[in-house]
Amino acid sequence: MDELGPLSSQIGQRSEAANRDAAGRCLANPALLEDVAFGLGHKDAAVLGDAAEVMTMVAQVAPGLVAPFAERLVPLLGHQTTRVRWEAMHALALVAVLRPEVIFPLLPRLGELLASDSSVIVRDYATEALGNYAGRGPEAAEQALPYLRQALTAAGGKHAGRALDGLAKALAAAPGLAGELLPLAEQYQGHERGVVRKAARALMKRL
Repeated sequence: MDELGPLSSQIGQRSEAANRDAAGRCLANPALLEDVAFGLGHKDAAVLGDAAEVMTMVAQVAPGLVAPFAERLVPLLGHQTTRVRWEAMHALALVAVLRPEVIFPLLPRLGELLASDSSVIVRDYATEALGNYAGRGPEAAEQALPYLRQALTAAGGKHAGRALDGLAKALAAAPGLAGELLPLAEQYQGHERGVVRKAARALMKRL
């Protein structure tokens, strides 16, 4: 990774500054993402997390650059280190609409993560991945719908706001879902959490 530059863990840095610098170099020279992708197979969990974080940072600006590497992120969803899982899940969420053929077979796995992953962040990004995938088109919206409904109540409703945002994307892609989504929007408009009420109102406006 000489041209890419050192990643945070390689220089003992506790902040994300070195990884953000690396992401900037990748945006300027996308060929460097091959080096980052190589890091996704590293045995050291710290390097794995750094590489996944760089992918996430690049995808936040230019998801199309990271989309070709989606398959290499998938195995990291089962990593024992929480940071590795959440960075991989975040990057996949950002490219979900661009790589539906990668996300579709992952849908049951995302449902498992919603049900059992110990990390709130992992579950948050799993919900975002479902919503972004749902926005791909009518078929994707139908496929993601059961899992977005699951996300509404997962972990005591902690992800309900993101799930409602995802349902709004599903509705935009498949207006025929309106009848099924209307009761959900109505139900969550009276939720105790403001972010959930706001998402429910936004969904209602689309309806």
